[in-house]
Amino acid sequence: MINSVEIINDEYGFGLVDDSFKCLSYIGDSNSQRLCYNKLINNQLIYSTINKTNQIQSLKTVEQSFKQLTFLQGKCLNLNFAQYGICDIYFPSCVETNIGGISLPKRLCKSVCNKIVNDCPSLGVSFDCSDPNKFPSIGTLYNLTKYGYMENNGIYEVECSDPTNYYENNSANDQFIEICPSPLVLRNQSDSRYKEDKGYTYLSPTNCVLSCPQPFFKHNKWIQMYRMSKVLSTISFVCSIYNIITFGLLSKIKSKYNLCITFFSVSTVLMSLMDIVTYGIGYEELLCPEPGRYAIQSDAACGVTGAFFHIGITTGVLWWTTMSICLYSEVKRFKMISFRYIIIFNSIISLILLIIPLSGQAFMSGTGSLGCWIRKTWYVNGAFWIPCGISLFVGAICIVLVIYEIFKISRNLSKDNKTLMFQIRPFLCVLLVGGSFLYLFIFYFNNERNLDKYKAAIPSYVQCLLSSTSGGEDCLTDGPGFGAYFTFYFFTRLFGITFFCIYGTSKIARDIWFESAYNHPFFHPYFVKCLSLFGISKHFSSNSSNGGGSNPKGFNRNGSNYNMKQNKPKTTIDLSVIESTNKQDSENELEITIETKENPSVDNSIENTSKDSNTNSL
Repeated sequence: MINSVEIINDEYGFGLVDDSFKCLSYIGDSNSQRLCYNKLINNQLIYSTINKTNQIQSLKTVEQSFKQLTFLQGKCLNLNFAQYGICDIYFPSCVETNIGGISLPKRLCKSVCNKIVNDCPSLGVSFDCSDPNKFPSIGTLYNLTKYGYMENNGIYEVECSDPTNYYENNSANDQFIEICPSPLVLRNQSDSRYKEDKGYTYLSPTNCVLSCPQPFFKHNKWIQMYRMSKVLSTISFVCSIYNIITFGLLSKIKSKYNLCITFFSVSTVLMSLMDIVTYGIGYEELLCPEPGRYAIQSDAACGVTGAFFHIGITTGVLWWTTMSICLYSEVKRFKMISFRYIIIFNSIISLILLIIPLSGQAFMSGTGSLGCWIRKTWYVNGAFWIPCGISLFVGAICIVLVIYEIFKISRNLSKDNKTLMFQIRPFLCVLLVGGSFLYLFIFYFNNERNLDKYKAAIPSYVQCLLSSTSGGEDCLTDGPGFGAYFTFYFFTRLFGITFFCIYGTSKIARDIWFESAYNHPFFHPYFVKCLSLFGISKHFSSNSSNGGGSNPKGFNRNGSNYNMKQNKPKTTIDLSVIESTNKQDSENELEITIETKENPSVDNSIENTSKDSNTNSL
C-alpha cells in the first residue's frame, strides 16, 4: 500500500484519467523530416487520441524543440539523449489496463529529467524537474475507483519511463537530429559536396546554412535593387557603346582625351555586361543556383561575369587616373610620355590583377550581392582595393593641383584663362567619377570594419527565426543599411551614363556624327542637295573634334584642345558664295583663308578687303 509519506516525498505524481486516449501506434515521421520514430522505446504503444490529432500537434512541438536543440550544440552535452527524453514526453509510452478498457501514460522519470538539465542547463527553463506530476521519481498514481478498481484503495500505479537503456543500445545507429528553421537550409558539411568553399555559409557549430541571398533586407527591397541594377546597367551599356563609336571609331583625331574616353567606356561596357548576363539568366538563378548556396567561380556564369566586372572596374580606375594625369599635364603644359606606353601599361596591370583572383578561385556571388566578384578578403584587397587606393591617391593629387592652378589663373586674370576653360569638361568628369570611386572605397572598408558586429548579431537573428510564426519573413540579419548598400551598387552602374552626359552630349560629339554622316558615300549626296536648297555649302577638311574640351577651332599635334605651341590662335574663315544667274559666273564657292598677324592694322585691312570682295561677288 502506498502511504502518504511517500507521496509527500515527491516520489509519485498524480495523473488524470482520460477515456478518449488509447494505446495506439506512433503516427510516424514525415517523409521530409525524421523525428521520433527511432527514439521511442515502443512506437506501437503510444498514448494517443483515437484520431491521433494530439500526435499531429505533438509532432509540431517536437520539431520546434529539435530546432532549438540544434542551436544549443557547443553549449550542451549529449543533446541526442535530450531528444530521446523530449520524444518520450510528447509521445509517452502507454499501459493498457484490464480495468474498463482504460489506457494510462508513462511519465518521464525525474532522474532522466535531471540528467538532461544537468547536461544542458539552458533547458532548465523548459523542464521543471521538481514537478512530480510531470516527472515522478518512481511512478504516477491514478484513481480508478469509478472504473471498478478496488485494490490499493482504487489507486493504480504506473511506473515512470526511463529511456536510458534504450538510448545506450540504439544511439550508435540513431544520431542527433538537426533541424534548421526556415529560411535556413540543412546541409552536411562533412560531405565534400557541401564544404564551405562550395558556396555555403554555415552557422557554426550547426549544419545550418544561411539563405541566399542573405536577408539583410526584406524581399521587396532586393527586388528594388534588381530593378535599379537592370535599368542602370542597360542604359550605361548603351551610353558606353555610343561613346566608343563616337570617340574611338568615328573621330579622326586620336587625342589623349579621346583615347581615355574610349578606353574608360570599354571598361564600363565590361562592367555592364556582368549585369546584362545576370538578369538575362535571372539574378537569383545565377547568384543562388541552389537553396542555401551562392554561386562560385566553378559555376561558369558566375566566373565569366565576375571576370567581366573585375577587369572592367580595374581598367576603369586606371583610365580615370590616366585622365587625371592628362588633365594636369594640359593645365601645367608639360609633355607626357608616348600614349602607347600608357595603353600597354594599363593593359598589363589589368590582366595581372585579373589573373591573381582567377588563380585563387576568388570569384563568387557571396551571401548578399547583385553580381559575382572577388569575395576572399586577401584577394580583393590585393587585386583591387590596394591598387584602387593608390590610383585614387594619385588622381586626387592631380585634381588638387588642377584646382590650385585654377585658383592661380583666376586671380591673375591672364589670357590663359581661356586655355583653362577648355579643361572644365574633363575636370568635371574626373571629379565626379573619382568621387564615386572614393565612396566605393569608403563603403567597402567601413563594411569590413563592422563585419564582426554583423556576425555577433547572428544569434539574435536565429532566435527571431525560432520564435517566428511567419516562416522567418519578418526576421533580418544585421548588415549595412539599405540606403548605403543601394548607393554602392548605384555608383558602380553609373559610370557609363556619367561619361555620356559629359562627353556624349557635347557639341564635339554631335559634330563628329554630322561629319561622318556628311562624308559617307551614301548620305553625302543628300546632304549636298539639302544644303544647296538653302544656298549653303559645307566643307570638312578634317575632323577637328576633341573629347577633352569645348573648342573646335584649333588643336595641336598631341590632340589637346588648344594650340599650346603658338602664342596666337589660327583662324580660318570660310565664305560660301551663292552662284548668281549670270552665265559669266561659273564658280560655286569662294573660300578665303586668312592667317592673322600680330599687327592689328593689317588685320583690319584684310577684314575690309574680304568684306568688299564678298560684296562684289554677291
